[in-house]
Amino acid sequence: MSHPPDRPEILDSDHLSARTREILTSRLSVLGTQPRTLSLQAYAVLDALLPILLPLDEILPLGTDTNMTARIDAALSGPRDGWRFADLPPDAEAWESALLTLDDVAADQHGLRFIHLAPDLRGTLLDAVMDGQIGLDREDRLTASQMKRWSGDLRGEVVDCVMSDPRIQQALGISSSLTGGDTVFQGFTNVGPDSRENFEPKATAPLLQMADSSE
Repeated sequence: MSHPPDRPEILDSDHLSARTREILTSRLSVLGTQPRTLSLQAYAVLDALLPILLPLDEILPLGTDTNMTARIDAALSGPRDGWRFADLPPDAEAWESALLTLDDVAADQHGLRFIHLAPDLRGTLLDAVMDGQIGLDREDRLTASQMKRWSGDLRGEVVDCVMSDPRIQQALGISSSLTGGDTVFQGFTNVGPDSRENFEPKATAPLLQMADSSE
């Protein structure tokens, strides 16, 4: 695996333990483009919907690859939290079925596979999924009510994946991991609203920089 050059500064903080640094650094690794869990078709649908569901262009520099599709796909093969809705199959199966359902609905409604739809049409279909309006009563597909439940899992998984990336943490000024090094728990002194310690990262996201400049 290779490592990109955009290493966030928080990874070099002395307020970060070696174990936490190792975990965060591993999330910069390029996992490759071949799916471990999902079929190629489902993987492509996931890759096409993620920028619509949670665009990052106002948080990270243009062209930054967070490798989110590969990370979610890999996570579906790993240990899970053991919880799921009773009317959904196990996670890997549910994601495969849901993504293929979305692809089939796109073809049925628009004559194109999901990956070939314009971004606004992809967004419309995602909105319909979350409203419980899209589903298929077919083998290996999810019904509308199942798709609505899965959409909650989708959003939770994506937010977890994004917020665990150290580049996102750096860009948003998140310092929750900076509680101390390996030999001492340094913690925080200033815990009031709008207060920041000297060791905490300053947000670099364009959206937040615009907010700071307007104060």
